[in-house]
Amino acid sequence: MPNSFKTFASQFLSLIKRHKVLTSVLALLCLAFAGFGAYIGFVQIVVLLIPIALIAWILLSRRLRSGKPHDRSESIAIGSYIALATVLTFALIQAVPYGRAHSNGSIVGPTNEPAWKDAEGAAPGTTRDLMVRACYGCHSNEVQYPSYANVAPISWMVQSHVDEGRDEVNYSEIKNYSRQEKIGRESIEVIQEGSMPPSYYTRFGLHPEAKLTDQEKQDLINGLAATFGVSASSEEYDED
Repeated sequence: MPNSFKTFASQFLSLIKRHKVLTSVLALLCLAFAGFGAYIGFVQIVVLLIPIALIAWILLSRRLRSGKPHDRSESIAIGSYIALATVLTFALIQAVPYGRAHSNGSIVGPTNEPAWKDAEGAAPGTTRDLMVRACYGCHSNEVQYPSYANVAPISWMVQSHVDEGRDEVNYSEIKNYSRQEKIGRESIEVIQEGSMPPSYYTRFGLHPEAKLTDQEKQDLINGLAATFGVSASSEEYDED
């Protein structure tokens, strides 16, 4: 084991022993941060803990080398270094290009979508309107990026959700798909299961238009069934 790593491990363990309460609090905060990431559907946000920890350790190492006493001021210093490292990390990640393009692709417009059909008795255009409200925020080339999508790491989260949604199905480019009946069946199934739109999409009061009533969900399901020529009942789906 290299001496540098031995020194690091020794200093780190000594800090934990000296500041057990602070260590416990920081561990709980890290767990809470990871939990928040999972809650908003972007657990990858925990990677930010790595640069924060590295910057804080670099700052703290200078103090340790200075030979200052291990008293209460050390705990205050540790808290200050972590706060400073957090601010520096937040500033640095603003330079990351991912999440800033806000591209909507080259294929845009209803001519490249399915020939939307409405449920019996529904007003004309109901199916597309409901799809735009509940699904087009991630599954289309007509994404309306909110203002907060310009600030990292929220911009990363938004772009990650959009990329993932488009990879699954992009209704603006439906003519590029060969198995459209399968898309129709799967679209109906996730709506019936309640997994789409995902719960994190409407948390904190976001995207209230995507919260469909039971009647609107049924109209959308029936409209999708008519559009793709499939059954509106998930019980009739066969494995592909």
